[in-house]
Amino acid sequence: MILALTSVAFMAPSCKKEGCTNSGACNYDPDAEKDDGSCINKGTVTFWQITNSGYDFTDVTINGSTAVITDEYSNTPTCNATGCASFTLCPGTYTFSASEQTGPTTWSGTVTVSDEGCTTMRLQ
Repeated sequence: MILALTSVAFMAPSCKKEGCTNSGACNYDPDAEKDDGSCINKGTVTFWQITNSGYDFTDVTINGSTAVITDEYSNTPTCNATGCASFTLCPGTYTFSASEQTGPTTWSGTVTVSDEGCTTMRLQ
């Protein structure tokens, strides 16, 4: 009898819940015990301005968060470059607004963020 019960216990299929187990992913499932490869990871969008643009510090707001452009670049910077306004977001299309801190210039538009992607957007 004991041998029969032991055999049944080893033959029972695994009942672990599958899902995304990466706590940093957009679709993280805290109840998942086994990763099923479905994780959707965040991407980055970096706003920047060209050297000698004539703009002062610029506030950029996207998805309720604000960051400040404090530096200028002569060429397109990498994502998360120092002095740029960078945001890490789940994939999707977002509306942004930006305004020069000491001037009248404003920008607005949309930007698309992809899974683990790096998007750079020059404000001009």
